[in-house]
Amino acid sequence: PALVNRIDRNTAGIIIAAKNAEALRILNEKLKQRELHKLYLCVVIGTPKQKEGILKDYLQKNEKQNKVYVSSHKTDDSKEIATKYKVLSSKNGLSLIEIELLTGRTHQIRASFSHLGNPLLGDGKYGTNAQNKQFGGYKKQFLYSYKLAFDFETDAGILNYLNGKSFEVEDVWFKKAFYDGEI
Repeated sequence: PALVNRIDRNTAGIIIAAKNAEALRILNEKLKQRELHKLYLCVVIGTPKQKEGILKDYLQKNEKQNKVYVSSHKTDDSKEIATKYKVLSSKNGLSLIEIELLTGRTHQIRASFSHLGNPLLGDGKYGTNAQNKQFGGYKKQFLYSYKLAFDFETDAGILNYLNGKSFEVEDVWFKKAFYDGEI
């Protein structure tokens, strides 16, 4: 068994694992070809100006700080990132957002929304503790990998049975609380 993808340490949710080398090879290829769709839910502070869109920016990694920086301009050591999002609901100064990663870079979601001016609730690294304190002082980031969909455009061999299927976590730990106005 081997992991196909990973999620940040403070993020909860679905990860993909392969049971054998052939499945790992196929899943890695499907991920690279964007025939696997990973969706996330998050709560951000404020509301993005546009209710949906694709954030296209450049990410630069700082290994010493274990942090990334997002810029609208390309540099020699930056990598292009793309994050598709849709605001599902906004209330009480917060927004519940669905995200699809079009590229998968370290801390991409967290850094992108901070760059946009809407850091994730509970994220002390890319947001601020002062902002988090205004909304209850959460120290756990509100980010969850909640859905995985298989949309194969090419043969998947032993994994063809997955084509068209999706897996979704219905009980995301913060979703009901958001809709009920508890956060």
